[in-house]
Amino acid sequence: MVKFGIYSTKLQRIVAIGPEMDKSLLALDDPGLFGNLFQADTVTVGRQEHSVLWYGAQILYFVRPIRCEGEIVGYIFACDNLDKVKADILRTYEKTMLGSVIALIIAIILFQEIFIRFKRELSLFADAIVDGHGKKFHSKITELNPILQYISEQTERMARLDRLNIIGEMAASIGHEVRNPLTTVRGFLQYIGNKQAFETYKSHFLLMIDELDRANGIITDFLSLAKNKVMDFKESDLNTVIREVAPLLEADVLRYNCQLELDLKDVPALMLDVGSLRQVILNIVRNGIEAMPQGGMIKICTYSDAPRVFLTFTDEGTGIPSEIIDKLGTPFFTTKETGTGLGLAVCYRIIQRHNARMVAENVPGGGARFTITFSQAAQPDNEVRK
Repeated sequence: MVKFGIYSTKLQRIVAIGPEMDKSLLALDDPGLFGNLFQADTVTVGRQEHSVLWYGAQILYFVRPIRCEGEIVGYIFACDNLDKVKADILRTYEKTMLGSVIALIIAIILFQEIFIRFKRELSLFADAIVDGHGKKFHSKITELNPILQYISEQTERMARLDRLNIIGEMAASIGHEVRNPLTTVRGFLQYIGNKQAFETYKSHFLLMIDELDRANGIITDFLSLAKNKVMDFKESDLNTVIREVAPLLEADVLRYNCQLELDLKDVPALMLDVGSLRQVILNIVRNGIEAMPQGGMIKICTYSDAPRVFLTFTDEGTGIPSEIIDKLGTPFFTTKETGTGLGLAVCYRIIQRHNARMVAENVPGGGARFTITFSQAAQPDNEVRK
């Protein structure tokens, strides 16, 4: 790309050329063909159009005179073919552009493939959510799993709350209307059953009264789900509430050959509805007792990790079957032959009203644990809705 050589002013021709021999330039003997390249008496740098040195191409040249005893006897020159430089730059640019275009096409293809996979995984996840198996869904795109797991948990939580809200609205609408006639019927059955003429049917009357009392208990639980039930929130000590209800718990566990252990750490005061929270504690402990027909230990713990306060119930039973653990707290869902499916639903409603959260899990080695998480900063929900 570069030529260099020596021009003799005496011979008026190029006498040496490199880096390769070019006999056509050495044969040139017409000084006019070189233009004004070899006429200056100082170093010159410039551009020449249609230069004979590069067979009519544009060149960038450097020329320096050779002096001997004050007389210029020749010139040293070097020149570069600008047309070739431009062509090389253009080729490099074209290669670069071609590489960039190819890279862009590859990126688009890869992005399209990723987008298709992403869309397919989201579609499968949506189907799993609809079928109620969102938490068990595992995406082939590993990076998506934590996000999908969070979405699944929040969707499940919202669905449970929606179910509780619907049941609460039903309870507020029909609960009292059903209870009033039941009370009237019970009163008449008790009155008639005490008459001598119906002594033969005394056992039948008592059975009907027991069934009415059981129905009334179900309605009481049903009404506990209602949104418009006013709760009395006061700043209370969680450990004190547990200690106050402990005698009732000990009576239950002893009756079923179980044991109760309290591990209560210092925790900050919380805004609690004490009566409702007692109901939650009694319900969960009794569920734990029923899970240990052969006896065992039920442990209640409290501890804090500011700004959160934790209340845990751990039993040594058979644990919760994996296929139903996500359904806990669903109104009317129960695995007990005589259960109503409202006990845990009531607990979830009460905990929701405290702006707290309850999570059930199996314990390695056997048993189940229910963890209720309170927040010191959370404001309880005591708004009466009509």
